[in-house]
Amino acid sequence: MSAPERVDLPAGRLEAEHDAVVTGTVTTETGRFVVSARSNHFVTDSRLAGREAVHAGELLLAALTSCAMANFEHNAEQDGLPVDGIVARAAHTRGTVDPTRYDRTVLEIEVSGVEYEDAFALGRKFVAACPIYNTIRRGSGIELTINGRTFTE
Repeated sequence: MSAPERVDLPAGRLEAEHDAVVTGTVTTETGRFVVSARSNHFVTDSRLAGREAVHAGELLLAALTSCAMANFEHNAEQDGLPVDGIVARAAHTRGTVDPTRYDRTVLEIEVSGVEYEDAFALGRKFVAACPIYNTIRRGSGIELTINGRTFTE
């Protein structure tokens, strides 16, 4: 299969309207993509391709764990808590009735160096502030545009 022709989106439109923009492009290898955020570029794979790069669902979990660790670390520093380490693990289960969604997402956070009450207080601050956690928890809706036109079902 040959690589599809590259379609360039209008420069600056998304950047002007949104807080963060990520661009993905296909490669010459089916199921392999290059994703760019600002000047950072990385390879991702389709879960169906069976390759070694991170899959889209794993990127969602990576965003969740990264936001959690950043939030816990920042708030521990602000509160003067002697956190020795933070480990976050996230997992999800693809829908059994509806495989177009995840039935369950789990986030486990281990905070060392503080008492349970302080770690729990950091958890409350995280839940109150993290847009990734709360988007997964509550959903936000989404707009889809294809070749410059709004996609409606």
